[in-house]
Amino acid sequence: MTSKQGGTVSSRQKCWVLGGGRFGRRAVELLRKSEPNSEMVVIDRLPDRDLPNDIEIVCADGVEWFTENFSPAARVNKIVPALPIHLAADWIKKKLANEQRIVRSVEIPDELIHHFPHPVLLSPSRFVTSYADFLCPSNCSEPIDFCTYTSKPRPQQLDRLLETVIFENFVPLILSSRQFAPGVGGFFPEDLWVLLKKARLLSGSHLLIGTACKCHGIVDGLCHTK
Repeated sequence: MTSKQGGTVSSRQKCWVLGGGRFGRRAVELLRKSEPNSEMVVIDRLPDRDLPNDIEIVCADGVEWFTENFSPAARVNKIVPALPIHLAADWIKKKLANEQRIVRSVEIPDELIHHFPHPVLLSPSRFVTSYADFLCPSNCSEPIDFCTYTSKPRPQQLDRLLETVIFENFVPLILSSRQFAPGVGGFFPEDLWVLLKKARLLSGSHLLIGTACKCHGIVDGLCHTK
């Protein structure tokens, strides 16, 4: 079997779960039900002790390990972030810094943030946004047409909405979170490489690096120069 990145890989799917706490453990349980033949690797500095014995566990800092081991030749088919960080943004910052670029966080103006539903500022350069002002069902199947909690029609997908940002010199680069199991989101390796390629080309711009599904998202502001 040939991967989309050109290498030869096993026909058995492999998933990296970044985070071995409550959310990582739940992701493993649900993914094993939907894809019982897939290989699982869980990466966490201090993983839960009750993770299944038959999966590979790597005791390491998630972002550091991911930056070191995620390459175009890496044998991984799916990536599930389950750490209290913004994996895509943190990885891009490290990749750009490793290329000897000057990378800095950029404060996101209130006027921009309030274009989005229920925004919460986590730091001057990071915010989260969500259509929900309630606790979503943990097993939401994320249908396109309606919300499973309210049964009301779903507004424009949040990942699509974030892509429409037009504000000063900010440029949105949004990674769509794919649903691999009910309530378990992640992305394919090629999605991250495309995001990095776009970021590299925008030296000097204020980038809004976002990860979002249909209802929830997280966004970081950053800028890099050569």
